[in-house]
Amino acid sequence: MKYRPAVLVAAASAALLAGPPAAGAAEDPGALPTCTDVSTSYGDYEQDELTASVDVAPVLVAGGDWQAASASVTNVGERDLPVVVVRAYPWLQTGEPDPPDMRDYVKTEARTADGGWRELDETAWIDASPLKSGETRTYELRVRVVGNLPRTPGGSEYALTGAFADVYRFPDTGKEVPCTGVAPANDTFRIERPATTSPTPRPTGTKPSPTATAPTPTATAKPTATAEPTRTPTVTPSPTDSAAPAPVPATTAPADPGGEMATTGTSDATVPLAAAAGALALLGGGAVLLARRRRR
Repeated sequence: MKYRPAVLVAAASAALLAGPPAAGAAEDPGALPTCTDVSTSYGDYEQDELTASVDVAPVLVAGGDWQAASASVTNVGERDLPVVVVRAYPWLQTGEPDPPDMRDYVKTEARTADGGWRELDETAWIDASPLKSGETRTYELRVRVVGNLPRTPGGSEYALTGAFADVYRFPDTGKEVPCTGVAPANDTFRIERPATTSPTPRPTGTKPSPTATAPTPTATAKPTATAEPTRTPTVTPSPTDSAAPAPVPATTAPADPGGEMATTGTSDATVPLAAAAGALALLGGGAVLLARRRRR
C-alpha cells in the first residue's frame, strides 16, 4: 500500500507559513524540513509532545448531506508550543502511482469563531495557533461527498495532522537540526453510491401459524331416491272378447238431504243407454228364432 508521506504535510504547511528565515525560524514549522526526513539515515525520530485525533462518519453517500466530524490536538509535552499547524484532508490508501485527489470529491468545512462554516482550501488548513502544555484544542468539522469517486481499489481515509517546530539530535555527533514534528491521526470511511432502484419491501408481519385441526369437509347431501311411479299392468284382451268401453269411475254422490244414501255408480244418462242395449238384445234373439223356423 502507498501511504501519503509526512513530507506532504510539511509542504502544505510551507505553503501556508512560507517566508524568509528569521531568528525564530526554528519555531516556524512551515519553514523547516520534517524531522523524519532529517533522521532518514538513522530513522530513530519519534516525537512525544503532540497527539491528534479525528472522527468521521463511517459511511458517506455520494451526493448526500453533510455529516458531522470532529478533530482535536493535545500538547502532552512539558513545553509550550508556539505554533501548531492543524490540517485535515481525505485521501485514498492505494498502490496506484497517481491516485485521484480525494479533495475533488470529499469536501470539508470547519466551524468558525462566529458560528459559521468555512470550506477548507487546497492547503487543508484549519488552524495555526499556540498550544500550551497540557492544553487540548477541539475542532468541529463537517464532511460531504459531492460526487462519485472513480472506481479505484483502496480504502478511503480521513487524515488530521498537527505540525510543530522541533529539533532532531544526531546520535553520533550530537548535532541538533531544527525540523518539523508531526502528530498524525487517521479514520476510515466508506463512500456509497446512491441507490438507483427502490428495494423490494419485505413483509413486516409474521407468517400465520397453520391451524392444528384439519378443516371439516362439507357434507354433500346424497340425492334422495325417488320412487318410480306405479305402473298399471296392461291387460291384453283375448281375441274372443269384444272391446268394451272403459269403465266410468264411480263417483260418490252427495248425501241425500232426506237422510237416504244416494245411488252410486249411475247417472241420468246411464238408464236410457242400458234400456236401449236390452232392446237390441231382444230383437237379435227374435231374429235368430225366426231364421231357424224358416229353415225347418
